[in-house]
Amino acid sequence: MEAHIAAARNFNYNPRNHNYAPSYISGFGISPAPPPLPPLSTKILARTVKAATRGPHEQAQSPLFSVLFPELRNTIFLLALTEYEVRDAARPWSKHSRYYRPDRTARRALSTSLLLTCRRIYLETHLAPAALNEHVFWADRLRGKAASGRFESSYAQYFAKMPVSQRRAVERVRIYTETNWLEGRKVLDASPDQEYWGVQETWPLGLVIPQLNITIRHTDWRFWERKRVLTLAGPGEDEGKWGMWIGNVPGLQELIFEFESTEAKKEELELLVRAACGWKFALADGRGFLKHNGRKPIESVWLASAALEPPGARRTVLDQRERDAAEEIQLDEKHPLTLKLLVVQAVFTVVVE
Repeated sequence: MEAHIAAARNFNYNPRNHNYAPSYISGFGISPAPPPLPPLSTKILARTVKAATRGPHEQAQSPLFSVLFPELRNTIFLLALTEYEVRDAARPWSKHSRYYRPDRTARRALSTSLLLTCRRIYLETHLAPAALNEHVFWADRLRGKAASGRFESSYAQYFAKMPVSQRRAVERVRIYTETNWLEGRKVLDASPDQEYWGVQETWPLGLVIPQLNITIRHTDWRFWERKRVLTLAGPGEDEGKWGMWIGNVPGLQELIFEFESTEAKKEELELLVRAACGWKFALADGRGFLKHNGRKPIESVWLASAALEPPGARRTVLDQRERDAAEEIQLDEKHPLTLKLLVVQAVFTVVVE
């Protein structure tokens, strides 16, 4: 809660552009998109401030605007427009799935009802959903459509659906990626609305991503089922290397790498992280380089399902996010939470040389 309050104090709700009808992002993470607005509400909210003689109603009769301090009101707006977990007792998020994480234990949802309250609230908060929430993508072998109906690995297609004002409000992006996918990143000229999973993706116009988190999970390493040595090709600085893809992320200020593997591979993970701390990414916009911040990488441990123990359980177990409660109970008995997974986080920041 303290983190949310601090974010509310720092978040700027001043409207940047009101000359368009409300647009809603097609779900954050794997959340389904909200229902479309009623036509009447769309027409009302689409009116610009210039078109109205006095602008939006001041809502002075509401204690929300006449009594509460702006900082407290912003905190309320922040909480209302932040993702929350939806727990379904009949069909829970499976603890035995590759997608289960300590910070992601249920399906996420986002309510945008607040934006329909009145024009003043809409104008103050319509960019908040894009700015407050982390935009999550799963770039792995499944390559399937998420519950929201979009390709989860296609970040370019996802952001292309946003108006430019929302793209400029984005703060955080996280990509859960297999090593094969990351090593295949290239900077090529391609249409952002393509619908296939591949390396030819570019960032839509106007998008800025101040913080990018790349997470390689235990099951994302090449041949993890066979307990092979952890390997990841260096980013390189040549054209066609994935380091150049990182350098082309628009507006990037902080890059966070999270490497995860079993406790049995702790030494291998430490060697790989030590090498990663020497990486350098040239920024395409000429602002300098992304280099390790010099601080000791942060380590953490969590207990995962024994279903993830190499060689792993059936794909139908690992790849299914949600399942019936009765089936989940059976898996709980068969696969206890005994697998220790070590996570090491390294942070890279902009340096001018």
